[in-house]
Amino acid sequence: MSDFNVDMRDVRFNLFDFLEVGSLAKAKHFEDFDAEVLGDILNMAYEQAKEIIAPLSAQGDRVGVKLVDGRVKTPDGWPAAYKKYMEAGWNGLVVPQEHGGQGVPTAVGAAVQEMMVAANVSFCFTPGLTTGALGLVAEFGTKEQKAIYLDKMLSGEWSGTMCLTEPNAGSAVPDLRSMAYPIADRDGFYKIKGQKIFISSGDHDLTDNVVHLFLARVEGDPPGHAGISLFIVPRCRPDARGEAGEFNDVHTVALEEKMGIHASPTCALSFGDNDDCVGWLIGGRGEGLKCMFKMMNEARIAVGMQGVGLGNLAFQRAVRYAKERVQGTRIQDMRKENAERVAIIEHPDVRRNLMMMKALGEGGRALSYYAAYCQDKLAIAEDDAERKRWGHQLEILTPIVKAWCSDEGFKGTELGVQVLGGYGYCREYGLEQLLRDSKIASIYEGTNGIQALDLIGRKIARGGGVMLMSMLNEVNKTLNGPDKDGAFKDEIAAVAKARDALVSTAMDFGQRMMKGDVGYAALHATPFLQMFGDTLVAWLLLRQAMVAKRLYDTRLQQAQVEDDDAQLGRVLHEDDEARYLHGKMATAQFFVHQVLPRVFARKASMSSGDRSALDVVL
Repeated sequence: MSDFNVDMRDVRFNLFDFLEVGSLAKAKHFEDFDAEVLGDILNMAYEQAKEIIAPLSAQGDRVGVKLVDGRVKTPDGWPAAYKKYMEAGWNGLVVPQEHGGQGVPTAVGAAVQEMMVAANVSFCFTPGLTTGALGLVAEFGTKEQKAIYLDKMLSGEWSGTMCLTEPNAGSAVPDLRSMAYPIADRDGFYKIKGQKIFISSGDHDLTDNVVHLFLARVEGDPPGHAGISLFIVPRCRPDARGEAGEFNDVHTVALEEKMGIHASPTCALSFGDNDDCVGWLIGGRGEGLKCMFKMMNEARIAVGMQGVGLGNLAFQRAVRYAKERVQGTRIQDMRKENAERVAIIEHPDVRRNLMMMKALGEGGRALSYYAAYCQDKLAIAEDDAERKRWGHQLEILTPIVKAWCSDEGFKGTELGVQVLGGYGYCREYGLEQLLRDSKIASIYEGTNGIQALDLIGRKIARGGGVMLMSMLNEVNKTLNGPDKDGAFKDEIAAVAKARDALVSTAMDFGQRMMKGDVGYAALHATPFLQMFGDTLVAWLLLRQAMVAKRLYDTRLQQAQVEDDDAQLGRVLHEDDEARYLHGKMATAQFFVHQVLPRVFARKASMSSGDRSALDVVL
């Protein structure tokens, strides 16, 4: 089943009704992008995702990539689709104009990314990593390096990767063994030797050169983080004309056999087997991780978007199936003879699963778009107070978007399989592929456990909790605002209690860590990130519900609909916009009352003092 659909009304609601991204055009940085232009970009992205990228997804999953004579071959049709993707300019969509890109607001870039990922997540690895790599070269590269690589990567002629993981050093990057040896009389030139594994888009036939951003230790530099440097190591060395020239002794030795993302070429690479691999230092010597974190943080937001895109696509497919699949009678009619057979969307348990998918999917979209919007606001901030306001939020949100959206996106695909039942477990409806493809998102770019440690160990603990307070200040504006006694007063009160539980838990962690009990905080870091994510998503969905209610009430007034159940029911069946806005309010209420309570269960477990997982001998 190759059907592809994105809830474009919800995408536009997030961007234009809620975040009001069109107003970013008031700042010189985004003056070319008013709401009309941004809307046109979204329409074009949806059409190309649907017509060009999505049809390749199921075929790519079945066929996968192949290693032939040391080179990777992608499925039929992929090089042509990649060429169209690049010609449309998607690769440079959010790249700043001063570096040759279009400079579109990051929030709109996130929406485009969601569409493309939902259409075909395996396809998106090559352009996605290339955008991240060229951004790193633009920020840290020398004038000569920028001249060689930026235009080629922007145009899509060359692609990029990041090479961190090694057989003996996965998440523990400082344990790497790859080495760089200075070349005499050639400043910045190094001989490279080492092996890297799990390198997404490490080799393929979509471009004529692959530019690896490679972490290694220069001979004689100290162990640990301080001794790691970053190098540009292309598969083929640029020649005098700036084209892909001599082979640079970078070999693809294997393709990883994966549970999902079968059409993404995840490679094991060997550098310098013949002692002829050359790399160029980028950034300062010993500053490799500092430089790489720019790309890694962007990648973490992108990974969260994978969960958002696949989880929401799973919902679209599941709700469509549930409306078409006739089975059984309404629960209240089970004892009646000749009772009407109904679509399974009439069954309460199916509706609960669908509503959970909707709430998790729209919650992830709200969270990730808001994080991208913080990045846009940071880019146009005019004073230090504004920079701190938006920068602190972005710091807090980055690990939460990565972990919460990838975990809950996977949960959404799993629920989609459940809604379809046996057909969900089979290939023809595509839900099982979404489930397999989405699982990796909680693992790579730093496992979700690492994101949780980053949240409590760096983001919250740093500066006496100043980033935490910046984030909660935004939440409190809603909880203490003029709507606190309005239509959603019960939901606002529930979110306030969740906020209090979050703060109490964070303070308890801080006290434990000051007493040296770091292990207990680390043990519960993941549940803490999840409760933080639940609280923020509830807050954002509630804010969206308030916007939706104002629009809904106006629409009913214009239609002269009275507060009558029969009239309201008719409107909800006949008016797509009213139905959407009503559903938006219902989503927030469902999340607050059905999902948010797990915050308190997690607090109870974290406050229990239970150390059994640390003490048991396994």
